[in-house]
Amino acid sequence: MRLSQRFAFAVAILLLVGCATTRPVDMSQPRRLVGTENGVRVDALVVTEQLSPSSSVAISYDITNERSVPIAVADLVPESSYDPETRTVTVTFGSEVPGYSFLPRLLLIPAGAKKSFSSRAVVNVRAIGSSVAGSFGRFPNGLRVKVHFLTDLQPFSPLIGIPERALHDPKLADALLPKWLERNETIITNVLPMRWVGPFGGEDDPAAARRRQP
Repeated sequence: MRLSQRFAFAVAILLLVGCATTRPVDMSQPRRLVGTENGVRVDALVVTEQLSPSSSVAISYDITNERSVPIAVADLVPESSYDPETRTVTVTFGSEVPGYSFLPRLLLIPAGAKKSFSSRAVVNVRAIGSSVAGSFGRFPNGLRVKVHFLTDLQPFSPLIGIPERALHDPKLADALLPKWLERNETIITNVLPMRWVGPFGGEDDPAAARRRQP
């Protein structure tokens, strides 16, 4: 079967069975994040208001594809990073680059469709665990979501809707790298205010508690 035929077949199958999804994000919730980019929209919901040195943050998110062609998102465990300059934690879904040997499964979002997902991200903010960071109050006070997605999907058809979470194929990974970089797009949401609860600042910092006393 030719590549274009296999791609069309994979799309048809996913349209029938759908992706692993959950309930849509409740748009009335105040702890909601929004990001849009060229006809693709992300709505995310973070219920918790707190971050700690090893937080586990539950995030529900919708991806709405308003384009006339499908897009795909890599089915990966979310990653987190911290920027002490902006004091912002970023939780990333999808991937900017594929693996070098293992390639992730791709979840299809058809043209005009919305898919809902839920995940849990572990937030490790090691930079906070020092007296220097604490003395300058550089603990996190915000969180945002970043989503990577792929366009022009025909080269990635071997990864769309595969039963396993990852495919071990170093040769294919090497071949897909330039295409992945060319066809990867990113959406970044607004920043949601968070409250730091941990050492060197926040609610359980004895020095901070003394400063709040009259």
